[in-house]
Amino acid sequence: MKTLFVSDLDGTLLTAKETVSEYSLRLLNKLIDEDGVLFTYATARSLNSAAKAVWGLRQNLPVILYNGAIVMEPWNGNKLYNSHFTGTVRADIRRILHEYDVWPLVYSFLGNKERVSWLRGRETEGMKRYLSRRAGDPRLNPVDSPDELKDDEIFYYTYIDAKERTDAVHAVFERDARFRCIYQQETYQSDYWLEIMPAGTSKGAAATVLKERLGAEKLVAFGDALNDRELFRAADEAYAVENADEELKKAATAVIGYSEEDSVSKFIRDNLEKYH
Repeated sequence: MKTLFVSDLDGTLLTAKETVSEYSLRLLNKLIDEDGVLFTYATARSLNSAAKAVWGLRQNLPVILYNGAIVMEPWNGNKLYNSHFTGTVRADIRRILHEYDVWPLVYSFLGNKERVSWLRGRETEGMKRYLSRRAGDPRLNPVDSPDELKDDEIFYYTYIDAKERTDAVHAVFERDARFRCIYQQETYQSDYWLEIMPAGTSKGAAATVLKERLGAEKLVAFGDALNDRELFRAADEAYAVENADEELKKAATAVIGYSEEDSVSKFIRDNLEKYH
């Protein structure tokens, strides 16, 4: 049986140091190289950020980025699938953000160049932390006016701030059927992240595209947070780590060990015969 394994990164495959442990790297690379395991990841991260976190992991399959907005070949940056906002919807987003005095990070492509833009001087403390961790990233593109992005293909918005600042604007986007929102506390900080993407965008939709593209008969997923719910729904089997959100555990086929215990790689190793 051809099985595709898809794991979330933060809180699932990664340790608290935001890396894959040496043990899991060795084990997963062995499973990929010697046993032919089809393994990839689905993350809210960009390719640039994810690549640093999984450095040393064999990546011979496309990866799922930005919570499913993009499926990309990591070795050449070729996009196999991506969703984006239409011009009319973008205008409405801009109006709502202006009304609430919110100026998020804007993820886009200009041609084949990926950009992460923001309005200079309007960074929240959470955004400053995000940007400081990415100093030197060639995608970073501060602008003096949103008009500078008029020719970009925008596919994602992220606003990082205290909960009392994010709640109101989240409520507006959440009740509009044109959008999908992911709203949750950051894994490693107290800030809340409001991520806005086109309706229908999800890790689950992207994983289904990849499953079909690879001709896999079964999809097995691993996750820890509420942005993994659609991935779990799309999967034939879904496993939550012990440190996962309680709501996600309820949606899981079963609960495995903690992310700090190499639980994803060990599960695949211990159940390999079942999926081959």
